[in-house]
Amino acid sequence: MDNTKSLETKIKRHQDNLKFLNSQANHLDESILDLQVSLARYHSAKITKTENVNGAFHTEEEAVAQLLLKEDSAASILCLVEARHLAQTPNLALTKDVVGVVATLAWVGDDNLSRMLSEYLGLETMLAIVCRASEGAKTLERYDGEGMINCTAGLHGLGSSIGRRINGRFGVICLEDLRPYVGGFVADDPQKKLALPMPKLLNGEDPPGFLGYAVNMINLEY
Repeated sequence: MDNTKSLETKIKRHQDNLKFLNSQANHLDESILDLQVSLARYHSAKITKTENVNGAFHTEEEAVAQLLLKEDSAASILCLVEARHLAQTPNLALTKDVVGVVATLAWVGDDNLSRMLSEYLGLETMLAIVCRASEGAKTLERYDGEGMINCTAGLHGLGSSIGRRINGRFGVICLEDLRPYVGGFVADDPQKKLALPMPKLLNGEDPPGFLGYAVNMINLEY
């Protein structure tokens, strides 16, 4: 009897310790996010506002840090949830069909090219959320019987649960709606660059200043 009571006491003590450690881990995660946002703001102060919006990102972490600054965007809320609940996020019905935010899915090695391509795509496209199918996209925003946005469901509800509010609309891209490329790929290229014919002038020469096709300059994140 005494052994059983002693064992129960030890189990309870370990459970209490586990709860305390989980609480500390959550606080550390929040502190790390706060530091990431502060660091992003520090670097953003060194460049112009236009460059902040359409800047060059070399890693997914840099892109996420910049997205977190757009606190009232759906992209920021999605990145924040993934950062705070990385292990649990894939299990959420809301996000299981989400591939990611456009700005975090690829990068360009050259700063100038990155800014040019970002400006060409525009802020709305860079902040768009990519889903595998339209059914998954429908879960991101719900409506009530009168056709108004239900702020307690979808990404709006997710934002409310972490103290964030989505301001304005957000773009969604469904991969199933895109027509796949039917041509060949560059041999032995890990990025599977498209084997597109090089443009030629009427005299057979290459166009002056032609660097390549934009689609082949983008490196996908795996």
